Amino acid sequence: MQERFMLKCAVFLILTKKENNKEYVLLQKRYNTGVLDNTFDVSVSGHLENNESLEDAMIRETKEEIGVSIQKEDLNFVSIMHANVSYGDYIFVVFSSNKYNGKEQIMEKDKCSELKWFDINELPKDMDETRKIMIENYKNKNNYNEYGF
Repeated sequence: MQERFMLKCAVFLILTKKENNKEYVLLQKRYNTGVLDNTFDVSVSGHLENNESLEDAMIRETKEEIGVSIQKEDLNFVSIMHANVSYGDYIFVVFSSNKYNGKEQIMEKDKCSELKWFDINELPKDMDETRKIMIENYKNKNNYNEYGF
């Protein structure tokens, strides 16, 4: 019997803040991961673990990657993207939050070279298109799209 195709799933966090009537998004620059290295990513991203809910994965990845704590009630569902990208066929589940405890910092120095706040309307050029779409989905309240098909 042929082995069944298993779709990968990853969670993504768009962490935002408002200052001086502007909205900012925290981005991390990927480094030494083998996927999208030297490009900016959304605030946090990661794979689900066995028997882990989407929200629990997002909370865990946030603590692991940027050292802050988020409560489930402070996570907002943004969108689902079905993406066919160079590193696989994925379901990307995107959340946002503007509430967290702690000071954001690089926790995985072997995977992230920079953590920086950007005006949400002035994203860096060295950012993958799928991540730009995630942020556009957040801004436009678009909750589903397909990419790469």
